Amino acid sequence: MRKNILFATVLSLAMAGCGGVTTHNINLQENNENSTEATEEEKSEVEKAIEASDFPWYFPEEAKNEGLAEGQTVLSIHSFYPNKLKESDDPAEETYIFYNATLKSIGEKSSVVSSMGQDIEMPNALIIPIPQGQTAKKGDIVLTWWQSGSGMERAIVTDDSNPSSPKVCYLDMDWKDDGKGFANDHNNEQLKPNTFTVLKNNEWQPGAQVTVNADGSYKIFTLINAADKYLLLSGWAGKITVYKKEFCKVVPLEQDINVGDEIMANFVGSFRTGYKVTKIDKKIGRVWATDSYGETKIFSILDVLKEE
Repeated sequence: MRKNILFATVLSLAMAGCGGVTTHNINLQENNENSTEATEEEKSEVEKAIEASDFPWYFPEEAKNEGLAEGQTVLSIHSFYPNKLKESDDPAEETYIFYNATLKSIGEKSSVVSSMGQDIEMPNALIIPIPQGQTAKKGDIVLTWWQSGSGMERAIVTDDSNPSSPKVCYLDMDWKDDGKGFANDHNNEQLKPNTFTVLKNNEWQPGAQVTVNADGSYKIFTLINAADKYLLLSGWAGKITVYKKEFCKVVPLEQDINVGDEIMANFVGSFRTGYKVTKIDKKIGRVWATDSYGETKIFSILDVLKEE
């Protein structure tokens, strides 16, 4: 476990024992070559905080997302997290899905969320607030959950006749030309009041799409929480990991993408080059693009990035 980890000459931000994944290292001992463990002075506040805990990621578990308030709806991995801490040999490598819950009480390091009749204590870092009283206009992208099912979702507002209870098209579901995609089936679903938060362009906000430049590839994640130097992220297949903020970039919500443009698009959790835009439907937040093999695919606007 984390308490037994020694800080070697070059410490990865996410060692096997820490559970996260990153390619960016911190040299803690360039002036202390004869020691097998870094001095207290060499450890940052974040490093000291996580070393003393069993939190499986290289991130301060007490870090609260802005706007956390008792009684509000939140998104959290609730019961799955404590169960996997007990049962898994490496909980950081497990799959986690964020579901809606109610925040009952807030603590300095952890808080209590309630879902399906269970009260569960969760690290503050893994709780995403959904502030009350939000309104949205047509074209806004919101963070919510699939309200006729379950699980965290981003969605684009398609009807704002009731701004506190807008209708949306889900962006994290497949849209298909034959009408048989999950997003097609649930298009124009109406959100209940106080169950969504509007995402802002180019902000480090929970729910933001984030790309990480690692080893020459551009991996895609959803932001869970942002500390001063580090980001807690949910990636491909619901795996949670940590990267240094300086190597990450928010995917803009407002991109000047037009038919004929060359773009990068999501392929198995990473942005891949070689796509050409053939069609755009802004209302449902979709881009049609053809790859180098001539195959056309439909992407969410969160899953495309114009090449610079």
